[in-house]
Amino acid sequence: MRNRTVGINVRVTPAEKHRMESAARRCGLTLSEYLRQRALGYTPQFHPPASLFSALRELDALADLLPPGDALPCWAATDQIREALLPKE
Repeated sequence: MRNRTVGINVRVTPAEKHRMESAARRCGLTLSEYLRQRALGYTPQFHPPASLFSALRELDALADLLPPGDALPCWAATDQIREALLPKE
């Protein structure tokens, strides 16, 4: 049984709706859940898509095929991506 039975309507521009939908998608939430969390004072966190982890693993594997000196820039780049996108634990 669904507990949420009351709706709230808010008018936004198409651009605002697009921005909200994009933000919700980046957090892995529906638009309703994203807006609910924001309205209740929570800040939803970005959840990288699985394809990002797959691509980073592939880049690491490719770098492993290079001579160590040539692989350093690749490893540094993947480390930078991880630091920029992944939350610190």
